[in-house]
Amino acid sequence: MQINSFEDLIMAAAMQTQPQRLLIAFAVAEAEPDSEPGAAGRTTLVPVMCVDKQVGELDTYANLVEEAQAMGQHWDVMLISTLSGQNGVLPDPQRTDAALNQMLGHIQQGQMDRMLAFDRSGDMLRYH
Repeated sequence: MQINSFEDLIMAAAMQTQPQRLLIAFAVAEAEPDSEPGAAGRTTLVPVMCVDKQVGELDTYANLVEEAQAMGQHWDVMLISTLSGQNGVLPDPQRTDAALNQMLGHIQQGQMDRMLAFDRSGDMLRYH
């Protein structure tokens, strides 16, 4: 299944044979300090908060954004990955926390090839 929207992601996760946890990081886009004046600036994503959700806990992107806004932390990009359960059981909290920490490290290192990114309005972003 090709994923082109947040709703596609939720449907794809729900269709998996094992239960899925969605790992969600919210990041701000900061200009790289080494950018040359007048050149097209590059940005770095800096995670500011994260959460994990079961597929059934999410219905719309707008509701997730509203929940994030209630935390009071500004963010520019939402990055999402999944964590599969085993034998019909969701990953336990320790495995989930370890996966979230690994995800945050990957974002800080610019290694986001296994994550989907969405802007505040819900548009899927392509990055390189």
